[in-house]
Amino acid sequence: MVGDDDDVPSMGGRRGRALPVVRYAAGMPALRLRDEDARIAYLATVYHLGRPGSETDPGTLQRHDMGLQSVHDRMAEQLGQATIDVELSPYQLVRLGEALLGVSNELKQYGMAQGHSAVPGFQDAMGALYPATRQEPGIAMDIVQHAVMLHRRLSTALDQARQAVEEAREEQRREQEAASKPWWQVWRRE
Repeated sequence: MVGDDDDVPSMGGRRGRALPVVRYAAGMPALRLRDEDARIAYLATVYHLGRPGSETDPGTLQRHDMGLQSVHDRMAEQLGQATIDVELSPYQLVRLGEALLGVSNELKQYGMAQGHSAVPGFQDAMGALYPATRQEPGIAMDIVQHAVMLHRRLSTALDQARQAVEEAREEQRREQEAASKPWWQVWRRE
């Protein structure tokens, strides 16, 4: 892992295997998260997975395994440790960033609704990760700042991941466009 600073999640440059449909030019980012950050990130995956259609490919409307389910499962195994290491594809990192923003809103709602959530599994996860919220759900409002701060610390990595996703989508679009041209028009292929 790159960086040993305890205050900032680190991004590594280790190579991973390419996703089946989309290929990314960069390797898979590796996050090292402290316990507090790991709990927030895990809660964000619970929030993300609780939303209908969160693991659906928008192009085909079919379920895919490129989302946060595998990240959620790997994080669940490591929760409670001082630090956890999670490898993500750029797409997964972008989705995690979106989930962190969403979970901050859900935490506000959870606090105002006296410990109730419309997201399946969120209430149970909150009780397991933050036991004090069982007695005093308003404490969730204090946790919002952790989600926002983690998102800010990941902002550079999120920008790089968004760029990698866009480049991969553009490359895929060019390949599809080239494949759709008639085979005999060689001069039009790029």
